[in-house]
Amino acid sequence: MSGYVYLIRVGDLYRIGKTNNLDRKIKKLKPDELLSSIMTKEPETLEARLLRKYKTQRVPETGYLKLSKRQIKECKKQFELKGNIPHTLDAEVSIALFASFLLFFVNAFILNYFNFGFLKTISFSLSTASLPMFILSLTGSFGGYFSEDLSLFSLLTNRIKGLFMAIAMLSMAYLTFNLN
Repeated sequence: MSGYVYLIRVGDLYRIGKTNNLDRKIKKLKPDELLSSIMTKEPETLEARLLRKYKTQRVPETGYLKLSKRQIKECKKQFELKGNIPHTLDAEVSIALFASFLLFFVNAFILNYFNFGFLKTISFSLSTASLPMFILSLTGSFGGYFSEDLSLFSLLTNRIKGLFMAIAMLSMAYLTFNLN
């Protein structure tokens, strides 16, 4: 479900949170300043990632953080869609799929160089390419989300996608190998 992730300042403390209605949340919290916010398909994943990153700056028994100027600047960058981290769990699948394609082509190039045979090259390359998908199915993430910060249900879809893709790749590898 879509929602907002925000970074606010209250005095010399900061808060990272998520909400479905940003205006209502800002009126309720009455911060000194809204430093940054972003609308995303899965706000809980980005919020969990940011809170995990700054967990050592958390003021005990509160939801507030004591951040340095550098950390504030760094945190604000995380709100940009052009950042290096995925903002949704679907992006995790895309990262794993990219890794699979990369492994496939590198492996195919190397095996082709050694004249391994076209069908065997394709078969072994597909087998190797399934590894990132198996990692995704075991961990629920591939791009760096901390699984312990996310609910099992939110990771379940990624695990199922990864498992099906890995099985599909291995099935194609098996069929290609048996064509020999």
